[in-house]
Amino acid sequence: MTIQQIEDDVLRGGRFRIFLYNFSLVVISFRRSSGIHYIRAGHGPGAHAWPWSLLSMLVGWWGIPWGFIFTIQTLYTNCMGGKDVTAEILSSVVGPQRAAGIMAQSLKPQADILLWLLRIFVLLIPLSIFAAIASVESHPHHR
Repeated sequence: MTIQQIEDDVLRGGRFRIFLYNFSLVVISFRRSSGIHYIRAGHGPGAHAWPWSLLSMLVGWWGIPWGFIFTIQTLYTNCMGGKDVTAEILSSVVGPQRAAGIMAQSLKPQADILLWLLRIFVLLIPLSIFAAIASVESHPHHR
């Protein structure tokens, strides 16, 4: 894409985004970001958010105490569509004033179905845990 095509697409809602992930090894935790993804206008960030979120859900929790904290932060950021770095990227290419003008006129991107499914999936995790705990507590073992 040319710079003009990117500017036009950003005006219609295209965005540069990064997604977070984290992983932990008992006493050490790492939080990192993906490379920059360009999500064209009319396309949502959900397809890019899922892999990084799943990675964090699998290997992020296990560090004490930061694994839990980093995983929650990571999932929140990814469920919100990642971190929008469009203004920074445009600023480095076309200058800060032009970038600010483009961002001020641009349409807000919409969340896609995959992003909503990720949000629901993430919300179901603690609900499932609480339901499992409640089930165990309400059915004590009899000897």
